[in-house]
Amino acid sequence: MKIFSKIFTALFLFVGFSVTSQTKSQALSKINTEGFQNSQAMSLISDLSDVYGPRLTGTDQYYTAAEWAKKTIANWGIDKVYFESYCDDCMGWEVKSFNVEMTAPAYMKIQAYPYAWTENSNGVQIGDLIWIESYTNLEKVKEQWSGKLEGKTILIGSAPKQNMLFDALSTRFTDTQIEEAEKSIVPAPTNPLGPSAGDIDLIKDLEVIFESFMRKDDAFFTFLKAEGALSVLGTAPFFPGVIHPSGTYNYRESDVKSIPYFAISPESFGKLKRLIAREINPKIKFHLDSELYLKPENNVNIIAEITGSDPKLKDEVVMIGAHFDSWHPASGATDNGAGSAVMMEVMRIIKATGLKPKRTIRMALWGGEEQGYLGSLAYAENHYGKVKETTRTKEVEKISAYINMDNGAGQMRGVYLQGNEAVKPVFEEMLAPYAHLDVNNLTIQNTNFTDHDVFDYYNIPGFQIIQDKLNYQTVTHHTNLDALEYVPERDMMINATVIAALVYQIAEQESRLPRED
Repeated sequence: MKIFSKIFTALFLFVGFSVTSQTKSQALSKINTEGFQNSQAMSLISDLSDVYGPRLTGTDQYYTAAEWAKKTIANWGIDKVYFESYCDDCMGWEVKSFNVEMTAPAYMKIQAYPYAWTENSNGVQIGDLIWIESYTNLEKVKEQWSGKLEGKTILIGSAPKQNMLFDALSTRFTDTQIEEAEKSIVPAPTNPLGPSAGDIDLIKDLEVIFESFMRKDDAFFTFLKAEGALSVLGTAPFFPGVIHPSGTYNYRESDVKSIPYFAISPESFGKLKRLIAREINPKIKFHLDSELYLKPENNVNIIAEITGSDPKLKDEVVMIGAHFDSWHPASGATDNGAGSAVMMEVMRIIKATGLKPKRTIRMALWGGEEQGYLGSLAYAENHYGKVKETTRTKEVEKISAYINMDNGAGQMRGVYLQGNEAVKPVFEEMLAPYAHLDVNNLTIQNTNFTDHDVFDYYNIPGFQIIQDKLNYQTVTHHTNLDALEYVPERDMMINATVIAALVYQIAEQESRLPRED
């Protein structure tokens, strides 16, 4: 009888394991079929970038795109789709027309794009160009230039170092880089996969980095206005000819606004600087027709939910997200239209398969990330408790995980574990079926400066996807070339399908993902 009992028990366990494995296999098969054979990822990113981009925080264009996303998701039969507001005083800013030229000593069309939230030029303006290398010591600048800036355009900063473009503009992570990251044993050393690494400190990020960076120009702008200067020209070292107009953060209604301020190509900057060095004074002609306005209703996060099917677990949530806002000079395709389209496609795939995850799956497309996590931080404070306070709501304990995508349009290569050792074996098992796609690389290291920082701060398991760099940091990040041409279809399909599979498996777990100690 004991022998029979043991045999029966072993058979029961084997059958149970087989059924469980088969069920998981069948679910992943459905996800793969939908994600790879019926993909809508490129259609979504095409709409989001070509039709509804750019999506600068506070603008009508952002809200129009948000309405499109909400309607599109609702048409898939997703259980809940709604907006949540995040900012009452974030201003919109639109460009209607602009032009920048050198008219003397010879004509040159200056490759330019205005920085956001700068003031209208009130028509065509013409003035001599002068150079101010730095305004870090504003008192020294005032001492040298007070009374001398009226009617002038200022060339600000140093000419970027010459770049002969011997290095590739687009790259994927090498096996060596991936292996080095996987071998890391502490979260915060220099990250072989990119520059953003360190101990995540949300308060430090927001107060020391974002706020000090955002407010660094205010006194200089005030001085230029008082002196009667006409405009400012600046640049960044993006070769060849790439314009990088991010860096103005005067988006709140009460913020000091700059006189017309243009980012120009490094090549245009270099020529202007060389002429000044020869004591030849270029004459600059420009106009900027722009509009500042305040419409708080534009500032919304887009939230969507597939309600869990298990009576005991449906109140627990697996969250995914990406920031929906972008900078203004292009369509915001890689930053972060690609991430937003992938997360939308994740929701579509899971819904279209007919799978019924035990836990609720919630997607958030955040506004205002580029201005310091405005959307995700407002959401967290509304749902989890105030920053800097120790009291937390019970909702914090209901979130099993948050997975974020915001590193361009490159293929997923794995997950940054953010120092969470306990989750490694869980993700290893979940990603094993996709090892042939090389998406199952895990590193204990941190990456930061995007929305998962907020969730990590609340001790919610928050993870950022590792993605191939492609040309994100060299060509498209916050530039006039952030366009659909730099979004690879295969990468988008892999990203959406693998994340859908990962999220579904997390939602099916008997318990939440382990938190950091």
